[in-house]
Amino acid sequence: MIQVKICGITNKKEIEYLNMLKPEYVGFVFTKSKRQVTGEKANELCANLDENIKRVGVFKDNSIDEILDVLGNVALDVIQLHGKEEEDFINSLKKSMNKSIKIWKAISIKDIESVKKHIDSNKQLASNINCGDNLIDSFLIDGDNPGSGETFSLENINEYFSKEFSGENLDTSIVPMNNFFLAGGITCENVTLRIAKANPIGVDVSSGVEIIDENGNRMKSFDKMRSLIDKVRTINNAQ
Repeated sequence: MIQVKICGITNKKEIEYLNMLKPEYVGFVFTKSKRQVTGEKANELCANLDENIKRVGVFKDNSIDEILDVLGNVALDVIQLHGKEEEDFINSLKKSMNKSIKIWKAISIKDIESVKKHIDSNKQLASNINCGDNLIDSFLIDGDNPGSGETFSLENINEYFSKEFSGENLDTSIVPMNNFFLAGGITCENVTLRIAKANPIGVDVSSGVEIIDENGNRMKSFDKMRSLIDKVRTINNAQ
């Protein structure tokens, strides 16, 4: 099943929309961004969020203390790391927080070969008798300029994953094939085609379902989110 994450939630009206549409995930941005919120604000918004919708916190080169401070305010299901976080950092972070919280690592399409490095780290960690968990639970493939709403070529994604991560030596219980969310310029108009080309386990959408309201503010559009989610569910129902 292809899952949907609506990212960059900032206000109660968007929460109302999400409760009606029920995507699998919502994202709150805790790093410098036009959609940035505080832990306190996210907690206030989550108080009215459907409990079946999972909560993702987006961070970029934040310190472990900053991430833990947010976790002290809001119960997150997933930590999504968008910066230069390396294996040692992620390992320390996982040891510092509840084991039920998942880690997603965002990778720019221009640096997709670094996915193999993280996959190797996952395999090494899983083979450690003292550790029964993955270092990274999913990847998020984005463009050169995350958050810009720009699309990028998907020509080599399936070829790359098939070449690098298939075969007898790959334990798919550690790293499932195509275990990534696709981001970058996804809209209700192009979501079907981009899913068909990339075969992700989910899509991550923000600016592609936004409008500018009468006050000049960015706002998630109920109609755009509904259209996108309906198209993803149509794909799921056909599988």
